[in-house]
Amino acid sequence: MNLRETEISNKPIFEGKLIDLNVETISLPNGKTATREIVKHPDASAAIAINDEKKMLLVKQWREPIKQLTLEIPAGLIDETDASPLDAMKRELNEEGGYKAEYWEKVSEFYTSVGFCDEKIHLFYCDTLSKLENKRPLDEDEFLTQEWYSLPELKQLIASGEIMDAKTVMAITFWENMILTGNQSND
Repeated sequence: MNLRETEISNKPIFEGKLIDLNVETISLPNGKTATREIVKHPDASAAIAINDEKKMLLVKQWREPIKQLTLEIPAGLIDETDASPLDAMKRELNEEGGYKAEYWEKVSEFYTSVGFCDEKIHLFYCDTLSKLENKRPLDEDEFLTQEWYSLPELKQLIASGEIMDAKTVMAITFWENMILTGNQSND
């Protein structure tokens, strides 16, 4: 069976600083029509940042859409000044963590919620970290703290519901897999 949907029309509903919302009318595989609400969102980069003590860097910040503090891996939007997703991640590791890394490896890219949004995250692993003397400032509307966690601590934070951010859960799973298969660079 052909599962492809075909766009008939696309109507912009909202254009914002971070997201745009379009309503599409589509033709279904059975010939009927349906409506899809599509959020257009810039791509982002995120990092599995591991220090010499084999701990992962997480940031704690308030997330207004869910009205709570979250624990997340460092991440940020890819903006027009970034030459690549890796450049964006290097900038974010500097801003959010105050670190630079000597070793970088892209481990995945994924869509965050394909049912309504086109946001893609590029996930990197980095280690051989060094603290920066002159850290870039956070964005003026960004407030966060940093903490380092071992893999057992991270798994407990997931089990207790303290880590609920999907990119962070995915990053922890990738890191655990890297450890199990011996694919971590700073062993």
